[in-house]
Parts: sequence; C-alpha cells; structure tokens
Amino acid sequence: MKMSRLTIISLCLLAIVSCNRHVPADDTFQVDCTMHVGTLACDSATLMIFDEDYGQMRVMGMSSLSDSLFSFAGHIDRPAVAMIQFHTDSLPASFYFVLEPTHIAIDIERDRWLIRGGKANDAYQLFLNRHDRLRAQRDSLWRKYLKMGVIDSTLTWQAERELLKADSTLQDSLQHITTERINQGDLAGRLIKQRLMPTLTRQSLDQLNE
Repeated sequence: MKMSRLTIISLCLLAIVSCNRHVPADDTFQVDCTMHVGTLACDSATLMIFDEDYGQMRVMGMSSLSDSLFSFAGHIDRPAVAMIQFHTDSLPASFYFVLEPTHIAIDIERDRWLIRGGKANDAYQLFLNRHDRLRAQRDSLWRKYLKMGVIDSTLTWQAERELLKADSTLQDSLQHITTERINQGDLAGRLIKQRLMPTLTRQSLDQLNE
C-alpha cells in the first residue's frame, strides 16, 4: 500500500520527536562553597545526598580547602537534598541545600549565607528572604517596645496594646507562610521544614501534611 507524502512527513517528524525525548540531559553538577573570614576553622569537607531509594546518606565527593573554597563536581540524575559536612576539630558542622545538575555557588559568612543556582535552591532562598524580613520587623518592634518601656519611659497602655497587636500579626504571618510552604511537599519545602520546624507552634504543627 502506498503512503502519501503527508503521511511520510508526519512519520519522520514523529520519529524526530521520539528521538529527542530519549536524548539524555546533562547530569553534571558543580558546587563551589566559599568560606569567608570568621567562619568555621576547617580544611576538608564531604558532600553527601539523601538517597531516597535506600533511605540513607550517600557520599558524592570530598574536597580540601583551597583559597577559602571547597569545590565538588560529579553527576546526579535527579535533584536531591544534600549536605556539606565540614570537618572541624570539635563537632562536625553541616550545611544543607538541594543538589541539582547545574552550577551551585554557596557563600558562607559568620552571620549569613547565600545559595545561588538551581530552581529548588532559588525557591528556598526566596522563602528565607521573605521569612527574614518578617522576623526583622518583629525584632524592630521589640526594640521599640524596650526603648519606650525601659529607656524613655514613654510606653502607654494604648501604645503597648498596639505594639503587641502588631507583633501578634507578624507572628501569625510567619507561622502561616512557613506551614503553607512546607505543605507544598517539594525539596525546598523539606529543607524549610528541617530548619524552621522548631519555630512552629503546636497549632501550626497540626496543620502540616503527613
């Protein structure tokens, strides 16, 4: 049976699309972790991921400190919760993030850190920035409360009531955005749960998905 020219063209296009679907994606990763002055005193570190297939941590590489930088490279077939364990003279210190097949830059300073690279890490960092802004507003209210109540002695009953109401609103917002983000169930949410679960109230804990 003869096939029309249109049928032949359609079959060729279908074959091309099918082949493209089986082209393996680039699964390489590069992690560069910069340790700024005043951070941990260590000269070696290990990169590990949580292997969900076996329910345990798996070593992905080791690195020695060079010019304040730990570097890891390798292959990973899918994103996974990862940990850099820094080897110190005292207790080991760990830093968690999501390892993805891309370039990831981590900057660790004494009082802050920053992750760049990977969709999950971007989502994780974006949430933490939002969370930190709300927490900074609570800290600002507390300083204002102390100044008015202790230093200036200008705190009135009405002012105290307004400050406490504002603080309660911010606390409710922190609880809400945290439980909402954890319940999305992605890798970024798992990191947020690990880091911020101790800050949740009993009521918020009851709202978490199983």
